[in-house]
Amino acid sequence: MNGALALWPRVAGLLRARFARLARRFGREAGLVMVARALQNANGLLLSVLVVRLYGLPAAGTLTVAAVAVVVVALVGTFGLPYVFARMDAPMRARNALGACAALVVVPASLPLVVALGLAAGRNGEEAAIIALLALGGPFFAQGNLLNALQVLQGKAGDAVITPAANALGLLAAAFFAPGYLAFAAILAAFRFAGVAVAFLRLDRGTLDFRSFLQEAREGCRFLVGDSINLGVDQATVLIASYLMSRGDLGLFGLCRQMLTVAETPGWSQMQAKYPAVVADPDGALPELRRLMIRLGAGCAAAVALIAVPLGFLVFHLPRFALLAPLLLASTPVRYLLSTYDLHLRAIGALGRVNRVSAIRAVLALALIPAGAFYAGALGAILATILHVCLSTLLTARASEACGPREAPPRAAQAGAVP
Repeated sequence: MNGALALWPRVAGLLRARFARLARRFGREAGLVMVARALQNANGLLLSVLVVRLYGLPAAGTLTVAAVAVVVVALVGTFGLPYVFARMDAPMRARNALGACAALVVVPASLPLVVALGLAAGRNGEEAAIIALLALGGPFFAQGNLLNALQVLQGKAGDAVITPAANALGLLAAAFFAPGYLAFAAILAAFRFAGVAVAFLRLDRGTLDFRSFLQEAREGCRFLVGDSINLGVDQATVLIASYLMSRGDLGLFGLCRQMLTVAETPGWSQMQAKYPAVVADPDGALPELRRLMIRLGAGCAAAVALIAVPLGFLVFHLPRFALLAPLLLASTPVRYLLSTYDLHLRAIGALGRVNRVSAIRAVLALALIPAGAFYAGALGAILATILHVCLSTLLTARASEACGPREAPPRAAQAGAVP
């Protein structure tokens, strides 16, 4: 016993040194963004739990349909500006004003899509309205991505917690005060947009210039073509699968995808925080980032799988979820590697390669995932998703390794430098 006590200071010292080393490698800004994104994903998990417990598993299917628009708008609604901010040779006040303008524009711009999705996928008028209100999470997450990019560039990543905090308050208010699913979705949307407004008010902004927004958005949208193809087709496969599976199977598939999103959160944080460095030195930064992402992906997959099993048995009361979620999570390290190769191609300006590879990946997704859903329901969709990400990673890795030096220099003399 005394010997064990004598060894404890050495063990504690080694653990502290190990955690300090990991913190340095991960980076302060990436860590803060990861905390905010982890809170946001915890909110997503809480949303699923509340929906299932309050309104049943078919209501989770409705949430999965709404997620189609959420994911697409969260990407396209940034207008590619997170890629542009790090490349701009402009004061931060001008970049903040540009981000605020984009945050205002994305809401009315996304309304036709969310309304159309509700009308197309809703099985009655109430479900159509619920889908549309939940789909307003798309502009909310797009605004959050704009905020995160700006906060990282000016050392204010701690403010990234504001939007997930507002989201959490909205979930609690909706759970306690909403008389039904429709009111639940409306209350949640109101709290989310209030949080975005508070976060933008904390940034030092110049005058909003819509003409400058249009100019920079045109530049940013060049970076979005590949991502739009990938995510658009990914969500289209879910929409197609909604006609091939029962609402219960669709809800189960959506819950498993949500756990995958939780596992991917640290990787997204790394991508966002390290992008300026990769732009500045893509060939030097890529090998270390690739090694880090593989290890990080494996650790996140294991950690979230340990959460998913008791969640399936004790919270959702769905034994199939406890089996299928870890199966899908096994693809997380491959997904992290795919994100790394995608980032490298964008950093060197190889947008043509990105678009060509994305088109091939889209065809594969449309062929594999609906077929899996048709033949084996949620299990088939999950197996097809895993096969698709493995094939996509092989294709994207070949495109990345075939590239030579940077194909397009950054617009700023020192990419990522803050004037």
